[in-house]
Order: sequence, then C-alpha cells, then structure tokens
Amino acid sequence: MIVLAIVGFIIVTMGLYIFFEYLNDLIQRRYGYEFYSIGNLIQVIIAYWLMYFGDKLYMKALKVDGDPLNGGLLLAIGVVMVIIVIYKNFKAVPFFEALIFTILELLICIPLSVGVLFALLILMAALAETKPVYVLNN
Repeated sequence: MIVLAIVGFIIVTMGLYIFFEYLNDLIQRRYGYEFYSIGNLIQVIIAYWLMYFGDKLYMKALKVDGDPLNGGLLLAIGVVMVIIVIYKNFKAVPFFEALIFTILELLICIPLSVGVLFALLILMAALAETKPVYVLNN
C-alpha cells in the first residue's frame, strides 16, 4: 500500500508540474511574464518561512515577557516580500488573470515551503557528517 501511495504522489506531483508549466507557457506567450519562475517561488517560500518563524518568536516573546520586536520584524519582512510578488504579478498581467494565478501561486508555495524546509534540514544533517562517539573510559 505504501508503494501505491508513493507512486500516486509522484504521478500527482508530475501532473501538477505539467499543469503549471502549461500555465506558465500560456501566460508567457500571451503577456510576456513568467508567473511560476524560480525567483518568485523562492521569494514566496522565504517569505513564508520568515512569517512562520517570526510568528513563533513573537508568541514566545509575549509568553515570557521578552522582546516581541524581533518576531514582529520578521513577520513584517515576510509580508512585504509577499506583497512585492503580488505587486509584480498584478503589474504584468490583467487583473482577473493576475488574481487567479497569484492565488494559485501562493497556495502552491505553502506545501512547497514545508517540503523545502524538511529537505534543507535533511541536507544540513547530511552535510554535518556526524560521527559516532565512542566512550573509552569504561
């Protein structure tokens, strides 16, 4: 059953990739703008990370009477980054198309940001080259 789930996940992921490539190509031919570019996706993913960790820092600071400015600043930077992407989208494409494709872009970046965060953590753990520690004094 787990093999079927993995195969299904891969098929759905490939289908979404083909769908978004088709949408990107359509918008590129019609308006000369690439919605789902790697730059936009990375900017939105980093903004989501900043908003998530900024919220955690803000709430933690409120619980222990700390300084909530750090968390608030991270939240504000993340919101500004998302607003910049939204502004670029609405500037390049007519309103209705920009609204639909921006909502799709922001929604698709939510699971991408979680997946990329886990992949980044796994990569950092692999690059740390942790070695076993042996106790010699026993």
